[in-house]
Amino acid sequence: MRVGDLVIFESNDPCDDRRVGTILKFDVYRGNDRLWGPLRDPEPIVEVLWNTGCFGWILRDRVRIIK
Repeated sequence: MRVGDLVIFESNDPCDDRRVGTILKFDVYRGNDRLWGPLRDPEPIVEVLWNTGCFGWILRDRVRIIK
């Protein structure tokens, strides 16, 4: 996966309009739930510009590259 790749997201939520997008950035999410248990393992996330015109972060494992 690289910046500029076209990705697809398949949601089970009928209200979620995000389907296709372009990768903008990469980062890592580190949970900080110190009250309820140990810190989570870091998870890779990507920032995506979606077909809706909005952009947002999503777990990298939830999208796949369109060939």
